[in-house]
Amino acid sequence: MSTEPPPTKKSKLFGKDTSTSSQSNFLKDISEQRKKTAPSVMEFKYNKKRIRVLSEVKEVPQWADGVIYWTFRDERIHDNWAFLYAQKLALKNKVSLHITFCRLQKFLDCSLRHYKHIFDGLKELEAECNSLNIQFHFLIGCAADVLPDFVKKHKLGVIVVDFMPLREHISWVKQLAKSVGSEIPVVQVDAHNIVPCWVASDKLEYSARTIRNKINNKLSEFLTEFPPIIKHPYSGKLKAQATNWKEADKTLEVNRDVEQVLGLKAGYKSGMNELENFIIKRLANYATARNNPLKNALSNLSPWLHFGKY
Repeated sequence: MSTEPPPTKKSKLFGKDTSTSSQSNFLKDISEQRKKTAPSVMEFKYNKKRIRVLSEVKEVPQWADGVIYWTFRDERIHDNWAFLYAQKLALKNKVSLHITFCRLQKFLDCSLRHYKHIFDGLKELEAECNSLNIQFHFLIGCAADVLPDFVKKHKLGVIVVDFMPLREHISWVKQLAKSVGSEIPVVQVDAHNIVPCWVASDKLEYSARTIRNKINNKLSEFLTEFPPIIKHPYSGKLKAQATNWKEADKTLEVNRDVEQVLGLKAGYKSGMNELENFIIKRLANYATARNNPLKNALSNLSPWLHFGKY
């Protein structure tokens, strides 16, 4: 009689890990499409309506040694209009490119499950930054508190931030612009919506009916292909320290009893893998069976979409 334990059952909620040539081709095809769109963001006609300058200073100072992107809602490198604009500024001014994630002690009711998912995705992001000569900085504290001193100390001449409509994030961005806006530009880019929120409507809409046509009428202008993020050709004095991910969750004030979901892998590549599974296996039945709990017809993309992995 065998004494080996029975095999562990894997969750069937998420698609089977297809880390094979199929997935490689899927990611490769998307990467090739970006290159066909433009060699880099410098050769791409970037729509300036995607950005808004929140600071008094509008121009990059001559003393700048780098550009930094503070990622919060859109935690990714690729297909990110905010990060693309940060690289565009860095290339134009021939300076280094940086990205930072500022870890809070707590945010709303996020549990350790949420933070672990974020950290696992950021591990992958950090590794890709290293391959692209982009410096990734994992900072502890609220961005409004820690970024002003960080950018002044290291002579970073621009802060690019993504857009999130929650009160907390709006407040942090305003504080950041107030702290450093008289010295360097603080630029916000809506990397989450196809049509930037401030372009879609200039007022609070009370129903989908009133905003639907406003968005549809602007899709032809904003629904475009993405150019690629390239290996950054400029380096500065500031070099990022490798993140100690084992220590990343220390001092978090969160519920630690909620375990991670089996079968759910964080990061851009796993998210794209799930997208491929959805397109191949479930998309055909999505329209008719998405509300049937007995059918496997959902996209299952929420964990990656929620944390801005694509």
